[in-house]
Amino acid sequence: MTPLGEIQHLGVRTGLFVVATLTVAAFVPVFGNQFFTKVERLGSRFAERKRLAILSVALAVVALRLILLFWVPVPVPRVHDEFSYLLAGDTFAHGRLTNPPHPMNIYFDTFQVNQQPTYMSIYPPAQGAILALGQILGHPWIGVLLSMAAMCAAILWALQGWLPARWAFLGAILVVLRLALFGYWINSYWGGAVAACGGALVIGALPRILRYGRVRDAVILGVGTAILANSRPFEGLIFCLPVAVVLLFWLFRGTASAWKARSRRVLVPVCAIAALCLTFEGYYNWRGTGNSFLFPYVLNVESHFAIPQLVGRRIRPTIHFQNAQFDDYYNKCGKSLLNPRASRKFATTG
Repeated sequence: MTPLGEIQHLGVRTGLFVVATLTVAAFVPVFGNQFFTKVERLGSRFAERKRLAILSVALAVVALRLILLFWVPVPVPRVHDEFSYLLAGDTFAHGRLTNPPHPMNIYFDTFQVNQQPTYMSIYPPAQGAILALGQILGHPWIGVLLSMAAMCAAILWALQGWLPARWAFLGAILVVLRLALFGYWINSYWGGAVAACGGALVIGALPRILRYGRVRDAVILGVGTAILANSRPFEGLIFCLPVAVVLLFWLFRGTASAWKARSRRVLVPVCAIAALCLTFEGYYNWRGTGNSFLFPYVLNVESHFAIPQLVGRRIRPTIHFQNAQFDDYYNKCGKSLLNPRASRKFATTG
């Protein structure tokens, strides 16, 4: 059985176990009540030790996934997105942000990679940085594992800001069971955990800022925003907009002296981190595309897709490529998105 098949098989068995457990709970609600009451009390007391709970969740992710290596080994990349991220990781691990174009790049062109003006992944750098860390430690997947542990710990920290400790701990356990063991985030190189970690830091810092207005929480919010900007910039922007509205309303509420104090403790750190993040992104874009305002992903879309990726932009003339695979992917597949009949035809023939 392939690793993907093993993952699916384990997921099916886990689902069947959950269904069986819920069935027993529905028909025999008091079954094991004494035992589970003791477990609940122990878990509630442990959850109150918040820092220890956060550390324990992170360590549990690493330990449990390593135990499962016998049944679900280290994943092998299969999708071109994964190879693009691995290219970024290898580039960063060698101390570079991008690579010079190959003199015969026309023969090595591939999906999700820019060949000109430099040879690099089209994706934002955060996932590549995690894979680079893993490669330095011995294997890129080590970075995936560590990012998943950090994500679960960050989610627990975020839930602690909104919920009672015991419910936050339960939520983190569910995240571990659902995402950190059998999901494709942990069993591939696509990523997802990095952006989720950034989102958890942002949403977890918000209630703490509203309650205490501490510099530490403002720094965490800024770091979370920077992670989103370097992993999922478009989705991260949408995610951060409501948070920004709430913070602005909180900042301008009250007297002038209160506004000034809040600005020094919250607004200044967030703006400082945002400035550093924008500076790095501009430099990264400049090194990769020659233009600080042109993202590698946008460059790739503009040079390959006649069909725009965003609503409202005009369809351009068809771009012809020198190999049939590129024509199928960028032209036939792109057009099928606009024509359901063509989509069915492409699905049966391509």
